[in-house]
Amino acid sequence: MLDGPDETDPDSNPGVLSEKSPFEPDEFDPESLGPDVPKAPSPPDGSANSEVAGLFWKLVLVFNVALLGLSVGPMLVYFEGRVDLGIRVFLVGLLAFAYGTARYVKFERERTADDEAGEDEVRSEDRPADDPDDADHNG
Repeated sequence: MLDGPDETDPDSNPGVLSEKSPFEPDEFDPESLGPDVPKAPSPPDGSANSEVAGLFWKLVLVFNVALLGLSVGPMLVYFEGRVDLGIRVFLVGLLAFAYGTARYVKFERERTADDEAGEDEVRSEDRPADDPDDADHNG
């Protein structure tokens, strides 16, 4: 039995823990705990580039095939003893990984080149050709 008073006995002293604070609300609201949950802003219309999204999902599929081939191929060789099939599956995974990596690197280079070209255009548009700051003030 418990050392404390019986909870069903109305004559027993309820104790300090059962006393209600005057600052405690009548009903507990779990939303009042912690800060408000932030919400992601909604993207403006047309902000998602469909070519980039298509490439992303294509690369997700390619890397999933690569992961499957690179993991299942050696398991076929080791556990099943099917060396020919295991090597073929492993090579498919290796080729998929190489293609996905090459395509990702190509995308990054194109994006970097586009960003640099865009910055050069912005820089040339910021200053007019006859800007007095271009003159040599030292003589």
